[in-house]
Amino acid sequence: MDNFYRGPATLLTGAAEVPVDAALFTEATGPQSAWFGTIRPEGSQPLWTELEGDTARLRLIDGREGRIAIRGSGFGPVEVSGEGPLPAHRP
Repeated sequence: MDNFYRGPATLLTGAAEVPVDAALFTEATGPQSAWFGTIRPEGSQPLWTELEGDTARLRLIDGREGRIAIRGSGFGPVEVSGEGPLPAHRP
């Protein structure tokens, strides 16, 4: 069972779809587990500070999605957290 995912993803916030590189990790597994990590925009596109505190979705390249809470945003890596199975988890 994978507890870590690193790779391409898409941040979905309202009408915006932003390509990002995601690094996600969980210490527990199961439907009530929490996970966390960082996302970084591809290229020089910043993740706007207005997103901080918002919730969004993160879609991996194979189509799986998970809800995330954006803990911090700006020009570098953005801290995120989620609940439930890690989007990278394969049943």
